[in-house]
Amino acid sequence: MKYGRYFTTEQPLMYTAAMKSATLTLPDGRTLAYHIRRSGRAKYMRMQYSPDKGLIVTQPAGVCEHVLADWINSKHDWISKALESAEHQPVKASLPPLPDTITFPALNETVHVSYYQHPGRQISTDYYDHEAAHSLILGGPVDNQAFCIHVLQKWTQSYAKYHLGILLQQIAQETGFTYNNYTVKAQKTRWGSCSSKGNINLNYKLLLMPPEWLRYTMIHELCHTQEMNHSKRFWALVEKHMPDYQRVHQEMKNAAAALPDWANHRL
Repeated sequence: MKYGRYFTTEQPLMYTAAMKSATLTLPDGRTLAYHIRRSGRAKYMRMQYSPDKGLIVTQPAGVCEHVLADWINSKHDWISKALESAEHQPVKASLPPLPDTITFPALNETVHVSYYQHPGRQISTDYYDHEAAHSLILGGPVDNQAFCIHVLQKWTQSYAKYHLGILLQQIAQETGFTYNNYTVKAQKTRWGSCSSKGNINLNYKLLLMPPEWLRYTMIHELCHTQEMNHSKRFWALVEKHMPDYQRVHQEMKNAAAALPDWANHRL
């Protein structure tokens, strides 16, 4: 069975928002290319600068180009200081290598990853699900390593949303818990949470972890549907369904370090 998806980029370092580029001339004569990100949610104009992404200016809906340009020109001093500060920052670590395989221990599954270069602004993902083997093919400007990492993370998150939902339902039925809904996100180190309404949030990276870690996290959050705290009653409930939870809880304190470098990388 084959599943396909496309990812598009307008800029090499920003993938999730449509932007346009412009050039700014500073008082000392330097020119700086910057990117304008239009936002329907933003209430105020703002700007951010980082050595890897450059200068990003947020343009709220209703703010015209002329007003935005005047505001940017009024920030020359701030921009100059940001550039000077960036020159003294440590050099950012290089990008992690692209994986040849992605392993999902809880599924007892390894996906083989291939990369095929061809022109364009899109990277397509084609996933082939066979009984004997699983393969993921990325096609497009795959020489853009950062873009490939972004696509791999987004594809894995989508893949995890389906499979984590199945596993959560299985464990809920096994333990007798019920929950309202679940979502899958991409937090840096928080592996799960549960709201007072019984909505469970899971980190997609759980699918990359050992089965025991994934199971513990799901039981932990399911127990929160009955005990919205970390009281003795809560931990007794966790222990009832996972007697050796303390060992797993201790192991997961370094869970992030056990993940693949490409999954941990923040773009």
